[in-house]
Amino acid sequence: MAEPYDRKLKNYIVDWDLQIRMIAHSLIYMFIIAIVTVTLILYPIVCDMVFSEDLEIQYRAAQTFLMVVKRLVPALLVILALYTLHQIIITHRICGPLVNFSHTFRRLAEGDLTRKVYLRQGDYLRKECQKINDMIDGLSVILKRITTNHQKLISSLEDISSHVQDLDTKEKIASSLKIVKNDARYVTETLSVVKLEEDRQG
Repeated sequence: MAEPYDRKLKNYIVDWDLQIRMIAHSLIYMFIIAIVTVTLILYPIVCDMVFSEDLEIQYRAAQTFLMVVKRLVPALLVILALYTLHQIIITHRICGPLVNFSHTFRRLAEGDLTRKVYLRQGDYLRKECQKINDMIDGLSVILKRITTNHQKLISSLEDISSHVQDLDTKEKIASSLKIVKNDARYVTETLSVVKLEEDRQG
């Protein structure tokens, strides 16, 4: 596979809909974990503060509650901020290749076999990238075989046409020959573009 395409992106949100949904779901999960953790930490303190009959225990529990909340809340906010940043980076490394795949698939649908998938350093989905590039190479090989078969078929039809005397049969062969030649021309042009691209990259 060719070297990863080293491009700098101004925006880490390359696929807004997908990335935002992934980040939102992760943050919701992380927020639930934070709430459960805080609840488990503060529950014994709150119980002492609310249900204890000893005023000294209530006072100490209240002091402890305020101290824990004062330190815990900023820590949780910092953790959530770092986690959000981490999720943006991770989803970018997933969605970036997916956008690249989408562009390559669109070009393939248009009959362009010159575009390959190139990933940046740190991107995920490298195995999938290799499989897509192998598929494109395989399609190029298949087109070359089709071109060879087209040439053989054209030669056979021209040979048959030269030996046929019946005008109706000759017209049918000529019509079929025209169709085959048009298809062969399209395949040949596609392969020529692929060859030029390979020479340029090589």
